[in-house]
Amino acid sequence: MRPSEDTSYRDTIVAGQPSTANGSSTVYGQDSETDLPETDLDMDDDLNLDDDFDDMKSLDGLGPQTTPSKPPRGSSKLKKILGEIPTFIETTAISEQQPWYLRPTYNASEIIIDNADGTVKGGTVPALVERLTAHEHGDPTYIRSFLMTFKSFTTLDELFDLLVQRFWIQPPPKLTPEEREDWGKNKQHIIQMRVLNTFKSMVVDEDVLEKEDMYILDRMKQFVTTEPVKGFGAARVLLAQIERARGGNDNMKMVTTGMGTPPQPILPKANKKLKLLDIDPIEMARQLTLMESELYQRIRPMECLQRAREGKTDNVDNITVVIQTSNKIALWVAELVLSKDDSRRRAQVVKHLISIADRCRSMNNFSSMIAIVSGLNTPPIRRLKRTWEQVNQRFMQQFAACEMTIHSDKNFNKYRQIMATVNPPCVPFIGVFLSTLQFIQDGNPDKLPGDLVNFRKRAKASEVIQDIKRWQAQPFNFTRVTVIQNFIEESLNQFSDAGQWSDHFWTLSLEREPREREDEKMARLLQESGFL
Repeated sequence: MRPSEDTSYRDTIVAGQPSTANGSSTVYGQDSETDLPETDLDMDDDLNLDDDFDDMKSLDGLGPQTTPSKPPRGSSKLKKILGEIPTFIETTAISEQQPWYLRPTYNASEIIIDNADGTVKGGTVPALVERLTAHEHGDPTYIRSFLMTFKSFTTLDELFDLLVQRFWIQPPPKLTPEEREDWGKNKQHIIQMRVLNTFKSMVVDEDVLEKEDMYILDRMKQFVTTEPVKGFGAARVLLAQIERARGGNDNMKMVTTGMGTPPQPILPKANKKLKLLDIDPIEMARQLTLMESELYQRIRPMECLQRAREGKTDNVDNITVVIQTSNKIALWVAELVLSKDDSRRRAQVVKHLISIADRCRSMNNFSSMIAIVSGLNTPPIRRLKRTWEQVNQRFMQQFAACEMTIHSDKNFNKYRQIMATVNPPCVPFIGVFLSTLQFIQDGNPDKLPGDLVNFRKRAKASEVIQDIKRWQAQPFNFTRVTVIQNFIEESLNQFSDAGQWSDHFWTLSLEREPREREDEKMARLLQESGFL
């Protein structure tokens, strides 16, 4: 008796190679006309996670390749009137029209699909992996989110094992010869190609596998060199990519072509010890931008996820280095101002620093801009009324523009609006990303009812990480000036414990400008203006 046409069946999945009823190994379509051309999969440099869907264009007649369908307009409102909108059943027209043996393997209790837009809310790990390699449609956004965040809900070894099991998927029993042919062509072969492309994505994308994950390449190599996997053209290309990764040939992360000639650097006068006022504000902003951009480039996606889950850590990761550098710049700014015992000279330094911050803003280096503004806004500097009174209107307007850029009102709404219109290159303020990730982490549970992985939480985090990565793709076209870089590095290296310097700066601020009574202030202002 043939199985009924419902979704309660299971394709047979085995951990080893599949076998037919007579015991022979069967993998549909290897080296057939439906195999991908080897050149279609050969990506030497940057990974494009849409490759899977470009590759499938060559698989003519292999079945539907649509994205999840959306319900008709107004259907959600109607369902709300008539009753609760079901979320545990994927009620797409595509699934209902397919023969029973081509429908998904997971059941309604193993995955939650949002009927409004077809996105995955949650699921068991096996169901999420099945969705990752689905034969009936492809979802590049889901693939990116999964590969970016899978370590937060499973292990690399479990993912590898599940993908291998998906590759060896077996047909349900009692199919007719015609149905067996249809199943092999429109389900098994597509799944196998999705699995190989997923492995390719893991190997080529430098943000998926960390250094400690490279052992998995040995398991991948063993898998793609077994019969009959190695018969796939895609497997041969994957093997070459594995060997390249094992050899340590890293992919270039930044785009460096077509940048043109960098602007001529503005060099400070030689033959004397370099001071801040010797450096043109434009060139100082350029050199700060180069330094901070290089630090930002090193941030890894997993560091962002780990910081959101674990909060502050004693581990000095790349995010910690970026934060420490910003804090050191702020401390350096305060020290530069307070090192001058005369208010006019302090005002001169303040104006120079404002000019640098404003140039950083125009260069889209928001990290250095914010660090300088933070340093000028520390209480020991802001209370220096005599100093600030000598900063003219033009510089105060520049300072106000920098402050407004990063105003925290309405969750940094102004800054987010600016970032939405900025084109790379750019050094963003990492604090906004981290606070958003922390909000996602604290405001959403890791698991949903039924012990399902909350995948929507991971998708939200992935969106933030993709935004972080966006600004890592394009470098700044400035020339490194060694003497200025050394000056910055030596100046920042003197600062460590912020608490220690905070007390010192406050004491020094009181020495520079002691507190005044109102009558003393009036007398001083009259004297400085020439009336007394």
